[in-house]
Amino acid sequence: MKDLFVALDIGGTKLAAGVGGTDGKLAGEAAVPTPRRLRPQEVVESLLELANLAVRKAEAIWKEVKGVGISFGGPVNFRRATTVTCHHLPGWNDVPLAKVIKGRLHLPTVLDNDANLGALGEARFGAGRGGDDLFYITVSSGIGGGLILDGKIYRGSSSLAGEIGHTIFRSTGPRCTCGRKGCLEALSSGWSILRDAKEALAKSDEKSPLRSVLDRELDAKAVAEAARKGDALALAVIAEATEALGQGIAAVINILNLPLVVVGGGVAKAGDTFFRPLREAVKKYAMPESGESAKILPSELGDYAPLLGAIALAAESAD
Repeated sequence: MKDLFVALDIGGTKLAAGVGGTDGKLAGEAAVPTPRRLRPQEVVESLLELANLAVRKAEAIWKEVKGVGISFGGPVNFRRATTVTCHHLPGWNDVPLAKVIKGRLHLPTVLDNDANLGALGEARFGAGRGGDDLFYITVSSGIGGGLILDGKIYRGSSSLAGEIGHTIFRSTGPRCTCGRKGCLEALSSGWSILRDAKEALAKSDEKSPLRSVLDRELDAKAVAEAARKGDALALAVIAEATEALGQGIAAVINILNLPLVVVGGGVAKAGDTFFRPLREAVKKYAMPESGESAKILPSELGDYAPLLGAIALAAESAD
């Protein structure tokens, strides 16, 4: 049987595990909602349970697994194989996560942030396959970015390259989860879209369908769906978010002259309602020569991009 690798993913909304080879397909997977109050040790136990379940679903045994890749929803120190912090989950400052998992599974283990691994997944198996350079940006509960240059993850001097979510674009803008004002995450992420929708509803007398879900299930997905159906208030909120996001992407394109930007995450699932104004904003703010030639594409792998990227990184590290 072909060599298998286990991928573990710690995200803002779910914990997941997957098992697969280097063909870009998962043979088994398992996931649960991310617990909000559990300590890192308890999250590790949940991940190991998911890994065991994924291996069973793949009809495999652990002896066939050659390595583990971990995708973490926050910045990491790649060289030290530790987390740096997480703005959505408490207690994750300087956790030696790769060492902990390696000690439990007795397998070679690598750790990287979810945006870097999303970028690698798309480069190997998704929207960027066949190319050498791309920028991947994930827009969900937070905003992260990953760079693939010459076919490899570019991490920078302290493993923090691509952290566009906490780059300031409005110095007097709303407060971000990191404590500063005007970060891109505070302008264009899922939680910021939800905040802006609630504020707009409070100020407006319009009969928006969002009012019916305000106290129950209003989230960024509901806002995007209302925008897709033509709701004026929701369209205005999405337009504000994509304007700022377009500025951020244009800055990356201007600096690196990249041919491709892949957009992933839950908010990006809104389709043309999201991508049409986003592409217009990128062209508006990017240098004409770069903005016209760069492609802005949705993720092909969706939520599986970080998992498949983690498998790809584990396989590369095992060679």
